[in-house]
Amino acid sequence: MPETLRLSARRRRPTTIRTGLRPIVAAVTAAVAAFSLSAPAEAAARSTVQSSAQSTTQSTARSAAHSAARGNALIGNPLYKTGEFDFPDCKELSRSPDDLDSYRVYLDHLLDCLNVSWTEEFRQARLPFSPPKVRYITRGVKTGCGTYPANYAAGMYCLLDKTMWIMVSKYQLADPNEFNLFTVIAHEYGHYAQDRAGVFTAANRQLRRASKRQVYAMTRRIELQAECFSGAFIGSVWSSLGRDQLDFDKQLDWIMGDKLHGTTKNIRYWLKRGWLANGPHACNTFSAPASRVT
Repeated sequence: MPETLRLSARRRRPTTIRTGLRPIVAAVTAAVAAFSLSAPAEAAARSTVQSSAQSTTQSTARSAAHSAARGNALIGNPLYKTGEFDFPDCKELSRSPDDLDSYRVYLDHLLDCLNVSWTEEFRQARLPFSPPKVRYITRGVKTGCGTYPANYAAGMYCLLDKTMWIMVSKYQLADPNEFNLFTVIAHEYGHYAQDRAGVFTAANRQLRRASKRQVYAMTRRIELQAECFSGAFIGSVWSSLGRDQLDFDKQLDWIMGDKLHGTTKNIRYWLKRGWLANGPHACNTFSAPASRVT
């Protein structure tokens, strides 16, 4: 039985949506050669207020959530109006080679940063939010979206069990200074944010009678948005990481595009766009011209 821990998500590079020709039902998974660092596949709320004001706020939140679920979640999502992430401090904790415990502490801390940042964005968007379930694994495991085999993908968000499944590879355990793990977590968390913001529901609705070409096109917009969300979070905390510009440039250099994730040029564009903007407001891939989501 694989060793699993409830932890944060970890980065991977292009993730892929398991759809077949069906709407986006099962999972958002990581593509093997994408953002992983090795050739094989490696990747709170606020205080209470007066009851009348609280009732008004809850009613507004329900209205915003209902509006997002009905179709505005793609081109008019409330997250596009929230501005920059508000918590710029997320200093990376140290890790020791082949020490899973130190990686667990590292990931817990990073997940805390993501929870705080995204909780505030959803509060400003008047959308309901709670932190995701996460499973940290080192071997293959069965998920709500099927078997997640070892050496297949760096990370996966499963829409059916609402869980981020994160594979920490031997490569990462051997290199405590690598940055891929950080960026995978941010990307997979981006998929969770999409789910909570109604993006998958709205996409599903549009794909009920979609052709294969249309499914691929929607998948690319979803993946590129998660990439932008990842870049936005990384950019918002960059000054606290103690990283060199070279670390981010390497992430850009490792990108490899495909028909589900977009061209190399466009993946780089959205990752960097988010990084420069420091917030989800820059990540409306659903209104972007086709040339930016191919």
